[in-house]
Amino acid sequence: MADDEFEMRPDGGAEGRPASVLAATDQPIPLEVREVPDDRVPEGMSCLGTFLDGMLVARCAVPPGAAEFFAEQGLFDVPRQLVLAAREEDPGLRCELYALVPVPTREMPGEEAEEAEPWSASVPSYEDAIAKAQQDESEEEGDRPMAAVLLGQIIRFQRDRKHPDSLPLETVDVLARIVSGRVVEVVDKVLEDLLGS
Repeated sequence: MADDEFEMRPDGGAEGRPASVLAATDQPIPLEVREVPDDRVPEGMSCLGTFLDGMLVARCAVPPGAAEFFAEQGLFDVPRQLVLAAREEDPGLRCELYALVPVPTREMPGEEAEEAEPWSASVPSYEDAIAKAQQDESEEEGDRPMAAVLLGQIIRFQRDRKHPDSLPLETVDVLARIVSGRVVEVVDKVLEDLLGS
């Protein structure tokens, strides 16, 4: 990870500091993303855990079937670049951890999906044909668009900050600790937010 790989957005941060900063790994990282049990997940949702070298580093509440969809699409079959977005907010530093993955070849099934008519399977869809042609063309050129998948939120308390006067340096430090396996400040904030606690 390069220390200079971050982006600052000066849009109202405290004391003239940037409101948010992005830091990214310079190399893709091997990830294991799978469903994990968690009693705090709201009914109708499941919990995905992200593991680095066998260590749980992030959790995220997702719709049911997300783990199977990611596996079917092979999104985490190869190492992926990680991006950490951080902002200064009580109780210290709030971060969101993302993985950059190729845009899936189809949409993730959702609860709002309409039930297909029985006869529609035998009739090719214009939209599907166009999407397939674009996908084939994109794969031939090796230029598939990328998407960010939220893996979870991370909080570093103010008392634990290593660089209290520098949000960019703090963001890089949090990401470095995640990647190196020394993740002592990881909490599953997404789950707490969803539960409203």
